[in-house]
Amino acid sequence: MSNHFFDGKEQIFKDVIRLAGARKLALQQSGFDGGSIQEIYEFEKTPAGQRIQAAESQLDDYVSTLGYDDIMMLQTVMYLGRDRDYDRSQSSEEIYQEYLNYLKENGTNDKDIEANQMTEKGPLGDYLKSGLEILGVSI
Repeated sequence: MSNHFFDGKEQIFKDVIRLAGARKLALQQSGFDGGSIQEIYEFEKTPAGQRIQAAESQLDDYVSTLGYDDIMMLQTVMYLGRDRDYDRSQSSEEIYQEYLNYLKENGTNDKDIEANQMTEKGPLGDYLKSGLEILGVSI
């Protein structure tokens, strides 16, 4: 797949990868591994917890501005990068289209639910980078 496949969409990938990376970094820097509901609630009040929430909000707010087709494009590349399960004999276009068709047939067709299924993934940026690499796309 050449870069023309995502012509005009490169900035979306760059923005989501950047925002997901900022969230991941905030989580890593916090050193918080989770805990009871009470511990999570208390942590969210700390400066580190508030930085994570701000980074999550920035990612969620950005993705909420995207249309359904862009969310499905991102989700397709994300799942490809996460699962790394594809037919290596297929072209990049065929791999992408197969994943996209599967997601559309088995998804909710609800933009907000689809967006949330994507943004809740901690390694979202890593999955997107991996998916783009599989497709031979550099952004």
